[in-house]
Amino acid sequence: MNSFSILVTFKSLLLGFLIIAFNSCEVTEPVLNPDYTGQIGQVADVEGNVYKTIGIGSQIWMAENLKTTLFNDNSPIPIILKDSIWAHIRSPAYCWYNNDSTTNKKLYGALYNFYTIETGLLCPTGWHVPDVSEWNTLAAFLGGNEIAGGKLKDYYTPYWKGPNLCIANNFGFRALPGGGRRNITGRFFGIRERGYWWTSRSDNYSQAFSRSMSHESTELDRFLTNKKYGFSIRCIKDQKNDTLTRRIK
Repeated sequence: MNSFSILVTFKSLLLGFLIIAFNSCEVTEPVLNPDYTGQIGQVADVEGNVYKTIGIGSQIWMAENLKTTLFNDNSPIPIILKDSIWAHIRSPAYCWYNNDSTTNKKLYGALYNFYTIETGLLCPTGWHVPDVSEWNTLAAFLGGNEIAGGKLKDYYTPYWKGPNLCIANNFGFRALPGGGRRNITGRFFGIRERGYWWTSRSDNYSQAFSRSMSHESTELDRFLTNKKYGFSIRCIKDQKNDTLTRRIK
């Protein structure tokens, strides 16, 4: 085979390769409005506690309340037992309802004041305390604040005081009535009747926004609350720019 024939053969092979490559070209595009509803998984905090996770609409939430006693940099969160100290402290702190971890840790998780959230170190890496807008997104997906609480509460267990006004669903959020701890007296209140969850949004020096559910309502309530209160935390997974790869023919 002379040099001219070799050149022609090479050009033919190259052209064939380019045609095949073009016909099987793949492009990556952003996924708009992903729906993770029903996707289950798990995530561990720095202390080794493992939490179930659940997808609801475009979000992925913990399906359990946070119970870590360490920030995600491994530094300890101070535990406050005495009511009088809790009522006056303006720095990060946590506790268990009625100071009873044996009964309440596994089921309800810990109660944190808002100063723990302001550190930015509370949730596992890749997760965060949800903002007001993220709670609003959740409520909107479920049909609005008036019925969202009824769809988020744990429907199948007796932990809520009766009557527990729920709307039967399979979203898997399993909100439980872990109660809270007051800012002025440091006393515990509301277990089996209400659940309270912090958002990450501060309003001013002394107040921040929270969410609540009651046994006698289907509403996802909204409150402006003193930062010294002790409330539960649900972490939400950081949003990322999900992509979809598709083949161009």
